[in-house]
Amino acid sequence: MSDEADVADDVQVGPYAVIHAGVRLASGVRVDAHAVIGGDPQVLSFSLGGTCLEIGRNTAVREGAIIHRSTTPARPTRIGADCLIMGQTHISHDCWVGDSVVVCQQSALAGHVTVADHAVIGGMTGVHQHVRIGSRAMVGAMAKVTRDVLPFCAVDGNPATHRALNVIGLRRAGIRGDEYAALRAAFHRLRAGEEPDDSTELVGTLKKFVAERSLRGISSFYREVRA
Repeated sequence: MSDEADVADDVQVGPYAVIHAGVRLASGVRVDAHAVIGGDPQVLSFSLGGTCLEIGRNTAVREGAIIHRSTTPARPTRIGADCLIMGQTHISHDCWVGDSVVVCQQSALAGHVTVADHAVIGGMTGVHQHVRIGSRAMVGAMAKVTRDVLPFCAVDGNPATHRALNVIGLRRAGIRGDEYAALRAAFHRLRAGEEPDDSTELVGTLKKFVAERSLRGISSFYREVRA
């Protein structure tokens, strides 16, 4: 562990884990064996010092995971609180991961990916640079995510396409009844190329995500091909 890392007193660090300078680990963080935290970003043009990585309270980084520092001092790579970063995952430079996010085994987030709160990234998934993944979204295992993923929705496939709402995730969050019905109606309108017309708070979150600037565009909707 580098003397220039800022590590809370109760952080647990497993054998052979490496924690570089510029890393800030909040209280309750767990870093398991062979994880590498805060190495230089894998960018050919990178030459700056002073960049950093922040990991929030009670987040677990499991065996062999790799998380890199940012490319600029102005904005760190960030992993939020209460996340589970499973084994052999790779979170690259300048990623911004929210709270209570799960990144499953052997997945990889390329540079500048944004993952909102409570999203789940399935195992062995690859996410392209600059992709946004919305809150409470679900990415299926082994998906190739090249475009943005809408909040509250589930994507799968290569390339990943929107399949449905994240039904299980929404149920676990207590989103049911009229709230769920409004989201379902909004999903169907978006799939039909129409703008959602419901004004509930959750649908407002969905509409805001669509309206915000995107470098990759929104993942398309799955269309079943019949023989």
